[in-house]
Amino acid sequence: MMRQYRYEKNEEKEEKSLLDNLTNIYEKLMYGEIKTEDQQILENIRMAHEEWRNAEKYFENVTDPDLIDHAIYRIEAARTRYTYLLKLAREMGINGDIQ
Repeated sequence: MMRQYRYEKNEEKEEKSLLDNLTNIYEKLMYGEIKTEDQQILENIRMAHEEWRNAEKYFENVTDPDLIDHAIYRIEAARTRYTYLLKLAREMGINGDIQ
């Protein structure tokens, strides 16, 4: 009898947890907190572009010769990531405002 009670109680917890999760997902969808794949890729492109600009600013301000190589690496890495994401978006047919 005690085992059955525990089993029923666990089922109630699982149902409540599932209902809470579904409610959270619904609320996020309604308030725009969940982004589509296209929106996520466009956001990643914006962030990659910002990272590239920051890397260039870093390069312009670095004075230590040892850090110049690091700054160049950051620029190249950021540029490569940005161009990759643009290519990916193009292949997926994603069009949108990147700025």
